[in-house]
Amino acid sequence: MTIPTTIQLPLQTERILSGNPDEMEKYQRDLVFAIQRMYEDLAQGINGTIRGDPFAGSEQWQPTLNGTSSGTFTYVHQAGWVVRQGLIVDAWFDISWNGTTASGNLYVELPYKVAISNQKPFVGTVQASNVSYTTGTDIVVNAISDTYRGEFWNVGDSIPTANQNVVGSGQLIGHIRYIGKNDE
Repeated sequence: MTIPTTIQLPLQTERILSGNPDEMEKYQRDLVFAIQRMYEDLAQGINGTIRGDPFAGSEQWQPTLNGTSSGTFTYVHQAGWVVRQGLIVDAWFDISWNGTTASGNLYVELPYKVAISNQKPFVGTVQASNVSYTTGTDIVVNAISDTYRGEFWNVGDSIPTANQNVVGSGQLIGHIRYIGKNDE
């Protein structure tokens, strides 16, 4: 949810000018209801929503991996937390797997769609364990414009960045902050 940019209060001139106490009471109730609703919308936009509480049931975000050639992963564990405040999304994940039928470029399914952007401005940190890098000496996660994908990219000194290929097993622990789509 985004934070509202305008405030719309009910202006019921006919009730105010009627002089009728019942009509004035109805107007006051409508006004109080509108103010309460606006406050709820503002509070939710500012405070955000959290997915990941183990007591939240279906609201929990369980991060999943995939490859550009889809397949299944055999997970050792999948843990994820996500906080959304307005359009800002923070996602944390800890994913471990020991088998897959996927291939191609490795990515994590993000909980909210990424805003449309030029290039890849949303880069997150990753701690990898038992992952054979396609190239380079480190790995990052990039939120890809107008998708739900957080692609893993290899980086290092004096080399061009490159997509991380799907590997048979490993563990990826990470965090990414990105701007999500409006009203999702």
